[in-house]
Amino acid sequence: MSETFYEREGGRTLTEALVDAVAEAEGVAPIELPSLYGSIDLDALTTLLTNSSEAVDDELLLGLRMDRWNVFVSSDGRIRVCDATEETRSLEPIFDDDSS
Repeated sequence: MSETFYEREGGRTLTEALVDAVAEAEGVAPIELPSLYGSIDLDALTTLLTNSSEAVDDELLLGLRMDRWNVFVSSDGRIRVCDATEETRSLEPIFDDDSS
């Protein structure tokens, strides 16, 4: 599992943070990952989570599956990558309230 953050304006972008988080979970350097563009439309994800009025007004949480990883991205900047092959408790929160 890995956790990281992105910034809505300036700094570390959603794409950079997502690539870093998946690479950390895989245990490889980001450059060693296969292209994520075949798995997900990163431009659409960025638009949805950083530019939409819903993302600004409410917290959006998007979950997606990439190979063996469950990836959760929140509009408040949090990203969590979990091993989809490991069982998790169904009521376990994706993000703790005190981590933002």
